[in-house]
Amino acid sequence: MLDRKHSKPLYEQLKNDIQRKIKAGELKPGDQLPSERELVDLYQISRITVRQAINLAEKEGLVTRAHGVGTFIAKPKIKQELTSFNDFQSTLQQQGLIASTKLHGVETISSDFQLSRLLDINVMEKVINLELVGYGDERPVVYYNSYFSYSVGETMKKVAEEALQLKKPFSTLDLYDQESNGLKPTHVEQTFEAQAAHESLATILEVEKGFPLFRVTSIVYQDKTPLEYKETYYRGDKYKFFITRPM
Repeated sequence: MLDRKHSKPLYEQLKNDIQRKIKAGELKPGDQLPSERELVDLYQISRITVRQAINLAEKEGLVTRAHGVGTFIAKPKIKQELTSFNDFQSTLQQQGLIASTKLHGVETISSDFQLSRLLDINVMEKVINLELVGYGDERPVVYYNSYFSYSVGETMKKVAEEALQLKKPFSTLDLYDQESNGLKPTHVEQTFEAQAAHESLATILEVEKGFPLFRVTSIVYQDKTPLEYKETYYRGDKYKFFITRPM
């Protein structure tokens, strides 16, 4: 039962109890929560308190609501560490998902002013655009849209094709691990922002238009030389990012 004398409000205590049951395995992903009326009777609290607790649980990603159906325990999100890089396959395996990668497209284009500046090449110079989609349990979870100077791109395209033939899950960052390609990134500059899915992104990631995404732009460097400019779009319902900072 909830403690009415505790400093924490009742709705937060209820949310914490739901969280405790999830961690203990009493509630599993896909399980349906009792109805609001049942929770009112079970915990002897008001319906407003129950709704506040469920709203908070939903904000924290513990539950999802299906209109007219009920509230369900959510699948855990894929945790992405910001201070280190884990390969795509192991990141998904940690969440119990089977990873796979598919080629969405590859083409040679001419660089515009922005790409030439980002990749430190001449305007109208050839650029290779490589598009990949990462899947977890056969559902798209992330879309990678990468640009390389032509010489780097030819190498990356070859390595990507080899990985695809072997059905090896990967992101472009994983491809640099191949010692034979001579590409050795030293650091990455990244920015993070929220974005609503426009029509083409919604189609690729199999979500509704306007669906929340994490957009991460990256420039991969080998010393002072840019190797890759990449736009990555993570499904907001599948990923969460975290960082540990010293005090």
